[in-house]
Amino acid sequence: MSYEVLARRWRPQTFEEVTGQTHVTTTLGNGLRTGKLSHAILLAGPRGVGKTSIARILARSLNCDEGPTLKPCGRCSSCVEIANSTSLDVQEIDAASHTGVDNVRELRDSIRYVAAPGKHRIFIIDEVHMLSQAAFNALLKTLEEPPPRSLFIFATTDPQKIPVTVLSRMQRFDLKRLGSAELLARLRQITSSEGIELPESVLRGIIREVEGSLRDALTLLDRLVSGFGSSITEEAANTVLELVDRRILLDVLDPVLAQDPAAALSAIRRALEKGIAPTRLAADLLEEVRHHVIASIVDEPGELIQLGQEEVTEIARRARKHDVETFQRLFRVLLNRSQELGLASRPDHALELAVVRLATLPSSEALSSLIARLEALESGGSPAPEGGGSGARGSPRAGGGRPRPATGFRGSAGPQSPSPRRSETSKPPGAGAAPSPRRDPAREARLRAEAKSHPLVREVMDVLDAEIHEIRTYAPAPGAPTADGDPS
Repeated sequence: MSYEVLARRWRPQTFEEVTGQTHVTTTLGNGLRTGKLSHAILLAGPRGVGKTSIARILARSLNCDEGPTLKPCGRCSSCVEIANSTSLDVQEIDAASHTGVDNVRELRDSIRYVAAPGKHRIFIIDEVHMLSQAAFNALLKTLEEPPPRSLFIFATTDPQKIPVTVLSRMQRFDLKRLGSAELLARLRQITSSEGIELPESVLRGIIREVEGSLRDALTLLDRLVSGFGSSITEEAANTVLELVDRRILLDVLDPVLAQDPAAALSAIRRALEKGIAPTRLAADLLEEVRHHVIASIVDEPGELIQLGQEEVTEIARRARKHDVETFQRLFRVLLNRSQELGLASRPDHALELAVVRLATLPSSEALSSLIARLEALESGGSPAPEGGGSGARGSPRAGGGRPRPATGFRGSAGPQSPSPRRSETSKPPGAGAAPSPRRDPAREARLRAEAKSHPLVREVMDVLDAEIHEIRTYAPAPGAPTADGDPS
């Protein structure tokens, strides 16, 4: 097989070609230019963001016939040998398969040999966190007092596993996940140079899948090219990469927002019948709701929503029809239900009922209306039912012309009328107003009991009780291990 995958063919050859890591390449470049480069360097970061590429570029920059230089020529024997992993002065070691102390002792013995004139002895140890504790201990003295013209470059995805005694002997550089704009620009450049015709919606779908890893993005692009050649349609890409079409998500979300549970159930069943995993479908629905939350509160959501401009405009138009609280409640409920999918014997059924629950949630406007009516009842009025009329159905004294006296919910002391003593001292002599009635504890207790049984009060309490049970906080069981491994 002579085919070279895109991730290898487009591996950066200079610091300028490294995508999204200027905070690292600039510092290393300045160290090369001034001759103040540390003898031990740690490159830490997630997978596929350029750790090994930067290590090789640094090795070539030091050992190039024109070096030290920021732009290795790529033609001299040193550059070619380093690129082909055949250089005697640059050794690349996989710590995942060389974890023992004997391997480190061999490395420590080989570092005694002097490099070729004008060159450096460079050791690139990938996934260094896989070394054993004894192997790390064997490295300590060498890292503290290395031979002249030697350099250690360590790469890892898990720097927390490296002992502090080793970390204190090297300079650490943290590489970051690539942003969506950086990934999109790089993928556009590569597809244009390779002559690959791919819709931008598919490129954005790939970016959402790879979580900031350029290598993973090129691997997915290779899958498409190997399957369909240089011309790829959106439907074919979604099938091969198992991407969920946004139209499927909107077919589910629209009836949820319209509070049509039957239509929402049919839409989610059609999506599941396409073979989409319930957990994947729930995650994409969460992301779609998140887009609507952002569009509800941000004037220009395009920078936060990694979709095409037409799709962002459509999301903003749909979001304007509802308040942000509606989408936040949908997100909270769906998040809680999604966490239970892994526990269900039939995750597809659990997701169906979760969508039905979303479509039957009371709207925030309905809750506000219920609370307003409850406040009117508490203030002494006789609120009319939502359908109109002079009194609430089932309300005590609903048909009477006199307003109800104020009742104190939440354990209040009763009607908010001034006490008799205060009235007597504040009235001027000879005033004709009738004296305030004395407090009657029995009457106050009866009024509070009537208020608790009022239909409006019961309706509000039922709705809030359902919300509290739905949007609950998951706490670890007593004795279960916490995040740090200790029992709670």
